[in-house]
Amino acid sequence: MRVQIVNRYVQAALDVIGKETGIAAKRGGLLLEGNPYTTEDVTAVIGISGSLTGSLYLSMAEPTALKIISAIIGQETTELDELGQSGIAEMANVIAGTAGIGLAEEGVETQINPPLVLVGRGARLSTVEIQRLVVPLTTAYGEVKLHVALREAA
Repeated sequence: MRVQIVNRYVQAALDVIGKETGIAAKRGGLLLEGNPYTTEDVTAVIGISGSLTGSLYLSMAEPTALKIISAIIGQETTELDELGQSGIAEMANVIAGTAGIGLAEEGVETQINPPLVLVGRGARLSTVEIQRLVVPLTTAYGEVKLHVALREAA
């Protein structure tokens, strides 16, 4: 996977988290992780197709998710209810869409599928034959991990 593609998703995540929460996110180092991935407390999954194929995951601990959702809606949230899950799903959706717009400007067309949110630690997800690159994003609310598992479509 080209580094420019990963950077589009990372920059989109940094921009969206900053805009939606009002706090800055700082990028950590790029990690290559094997399959399967074992989910954290909250994991949003977006399927991507078109010139690229694969998935984008956004994962975090529940306290981090609650603080992010509280910042987005402007009131304290103490449980990851339907509204909270919807907020995390929409944040992942906006990240994927924002990156897709930037990629389209470079001639890389993508389509995104509606998000899926997994709540609860320990589910195993596999991107099978697609390498998964992980970029930790550090915020004042805790760490958010961006997982990019994409390859160019055949």
